[in-house]
Amino acid sequence: MTTFLKPPDIRRATVDDLAEVLRLERSVPEAPHWGESVYRDILLQEPVSTLQRALFVAVDHGQLAGFAVATVVVDQAELESIAVDPVQRRLGVGRALSEAVMLWAREAGAREILLEVRSANAGARALYGRLGFQETGLRRGYYFDPSDDAVLMSVSLSAAADL
Repeated sequence: MTTFLKPPDIRRATVDDLAEVLRLERSVPEAPHWGESVYRDILLQEPVSTLQRALFVAVDHGQLAGFAVATVVVDQAELESIAVDPVQRRLGVGRALSEAVMLWAREAGAREILLEVRSANAGARALYGRLGFQETGLRRGYYFDPSDDAVLMSVSLSAAADL
């Protein structure tokens, strides 16, 4: 029997989410460990015509399940960071966050979205593939602690699946 799980609620983060975002970020070794000021700047920025940044949170049963950071510069977007609570992985949180970022980027005028993912992260690479991303390059030795290559991926937002 297949159990269908309710996807988490995805929304733009607020300053009230900052402490939980930082707690989750610190608990996920693969996440980029940015300072609190970086997240605060994203939350408090004034959008301009050529640059927009967004921080999304996934909330499941009142708990932070994950977050994503993305940037749109003119007509190109980048999924800068995505982190999912380890106990929430493989339950659709990463997909829901990715889809929210893709929809936001399209609405902000982006025609494509780029990302980098650890080469060892087979689960994330498979997820991005299901979302229509193609591998476009490799940056050897890009990540450290642990050391890993970065796989570059992109997708045309006009061709992205199920948006």
